[in-house]
Amino acid sequence: MRTMTRNRRVFYQASLVEVTMAQDTDGNYTEDAYTYSDPVKCEGVITAANGEAVTQLFGANERYDKVITLNLGEDYLEIGSVLWVDRVISLDEQGHLAKDKDGNVLTPYDYIVVKVANSLNFVNVAIRKVD
Repeated sequence: MRTMTRNRRVFYQASLVEVTMAQDTDGNYTEDAYTYSDPVKCEGVITAANGEAVTQLFGANERYDKVITLNLGEDYLEIGSVLWVDRVISLDEQGHLAKDKDGNVLTPYDYIVVKVANSLNFVNVAIRKVD
């Protein structure tokens, strides 16, 4: 009942593939560079995280904005995966993120997975909005 078909919404996710330390032209290390897989279409029940049961599920100190509920074993999300939930994603013919002529992504992701909680029948995923 938690993941009824009529309540499911389509979203896209890309898994974290690699984290490397980026270097500037002088060889100094700067911020980390993240590499993600190509976006994959998924479906799940996406709700606002405002209930007491959800707060206890992920702990009081974890900051998140929404919760995605999935059936166990389908569209498994990992901590660090990025999501397109409230944005319509732009993909090219090969399924890669569409980019403008300067190489910038047209539709950047808007959420990131911060916590995953498994139960016997379903998976709850806490996601946080990014700027």
